[in-house]
Amino acid sequence: MGRWRVIATIPEATLKAFADHGEVRSCLPADGGDANTVLGEFAQAAIDVSRLADRLQQEGAAAFVQSWNDLLSCLHEKSLRIMRAS
Repeated sequence: MGRWRVIATIPEATLKAFADHGEVRSCLPADGGDANTVLGEFAQAAIDVSRLADRLQQEGAAAFVQSWNDLLSCLHEKSLRIMRAS
């Protein structure tokens, strides 16, 4: 059997952080579980959840784009090496 290769676009820093202290758990419940309680606690702590969500979404998208561009760059470099070897 051939070797499997995995292409991952998860940012390396995220992967390392998860390897360091992450924990795989079950999926979130369909009803959201205790999300409303947690969001209420954020509000009580004067955390602007909408602003926080916007920031996390922007940072997450930027990290994904960077990871994607790194992948494309790697593929481009390998393609060039293969073409030169031919």
